[in-house]
Amino acid sequence: MKRPFAEPTDTREAILGAAFRALCEHGYADLTIKRIGEEFDKSPSLVYHHYDGKDELLIDLLGFLLDGFEESVSEDAFDLAPRERLDTYVAATTHPGSIPEGHGPDGQFMTAIVELRAQAATDDAYRDHFDRSDRVFSSFLERTVREAAGDDPSAEGSDAQADAPDDAVSPAEVASTLQTLATGGMLRWATTTDREWADDTRRGIRRYLESVLPAVDPDA
Repeated sequence: MKRPFAEPTDTREAILGAAFRALCEHGYADLTIKRIGEEFDKSPSLVYHHYDGKDELLIDLLGFLLDGFEESVSEDAFDLAPRERLDTYVAATTHPGSIPEGHGPDGQFMTAIVELRAQAATDDAYRDHFDRSDRVFSSFLERTVREAAGDDPSAEGSDAQADAPDDAVSPAEVASTLQTLATGGMLRWATTTDREWADDTRRGIRRYLESVLPAVDPDA
């Protein structure tokens, strides 16, 4: 997968690309329309013509990136096995530099996302976006958990599942758990300099998946 805005197709994408680069470089607090204009290869005044302020522009940027993620998911653009997708999702939100480019955000952008998510505490437009974003990633994770459980050989013919169907775990439960852990991982990664916790966290989540996937009912 190519980096976002590598080949903008119109003025809007070019402006959003400039905003993406400026956001990664300066972060939310120090971002201004002027700095976005400096990243724009056409007249900076076009940025003011299309957007009233940086928040309107950033909401459009977030929506554009989320649309791209949805499109990639629908086209199965992530060339990874289901379990690898889960492991990569966890790694991307606890140590983004540890995964190949194209499968997750870089550290600067992940820090910026944490800053933008914080705006949702008091700004309805950001809250609406992250409500939608959580739904999109929840759907992606739930689908991936179903596929990973179906691929897990230890789940086939499991006596535990056959004898105790009430103990079956729903894909939605696992997806919600992973999503919440990942959100916390992003916050911790972006707001601390200590990284020793990251390996322990990934090992803990892998252990959780190894124990829970055989109990997942893909049809739940």
